[in-house]
Amino acid sequence: MIAGLLHKFYDIIQEAVFPPKCLVCEAFYRIPLHYRGGISDDAGPDETAGPLSVQAQAAISLATCLCPDCLAELATVESPLCICCGLPFNSRQDQDHYCGACLGSGQEFGIARAPLVYDRIVTKLIHCFKYKGKIQLARPLGELLLTAFNRFWDINTIDMILPVPLHSSRLRRRGFNQASLLIRNWYRIADRHFCDLSHIRIADDLLIRSMPTAPQSALGRVQRRRNIQSAFGLGGKEQIGGKKILLIDDVYTTGATVSECSRLLLNGGARQVDVLTLARAV
Repeated sequence: MIAGLLHKFYDIIQEAVFPPKCLVCEAFYRIPLHYRGGISDDAGPDETAGPLSVQAQAAISLATCLCPDCLAELATVESPLCICCGLPFNSRQDQDHYCGACLGSGQEFGIARAPLVYDRIVTKLIHCFKYKGKIQLARPLGELLLTAFNRFWDINTIDMILPVPLHSSRLRRRGFNQASLLIRNWYRIADRHFCDLSHIRIADDLLIRSMPTAPQSALGRVQRRRNIQSAFGLGGKEQIGGKKILLIDDVYTTGATVSECSRLLLNGGARQVDVLTLARAV
């Protein structure tokens, strides 16, 4: 108890001397008392409390990254949305249903979901994470992603979790794979606060980026699909046979990347492939 009080006192002094700076608007701000701490590794599990909602977890996890004004602008993905690709619809009065793209051509994967809408706030946040070296964002964003996993899936329906890989040349330039960082602490966080993931294998060596490609962000829908064709390979085909796999990536835009990965995994013998990304473009 004394250690906890000392820790809180230290946080207050540190914030007074070095106030946090919002990663989006760059304003200095004070973290609201009820949002401090995020998910603590030192806290024991609360047997009476259920998992937090995506909105609640976003407010807690990102309070150290975003000022209250920017946090209030953060848009989470809510129903109604596409049953397949997770695209949120503008109308808030309808039920979940298939979007036109999924009705027309279908998808390689089963379902795709994301906790956040890829809007101005989230774009800036992910840009800081990927391109400005703010890898400390991996923990709060990973907490939020885990909350979405717990919300949209029965964990017993997933056998393996695979991050979408980077080509070795881009990995050397960036220094990390953002998809891998997002799930790096999942075992520890889930075991303490959400669920037991011990039966799920998290592997970052089975799906391989075998060809360098142009950045997808600069291309249109058709060009993205052509750009990503045959860009991936399998590092352990025998290990995915009959497995139910969850693919992890940072952003779902057109779905070209995750569809190509899903196609490869299904052709390699996977029983099912679903997709979870941090953000969904609309």
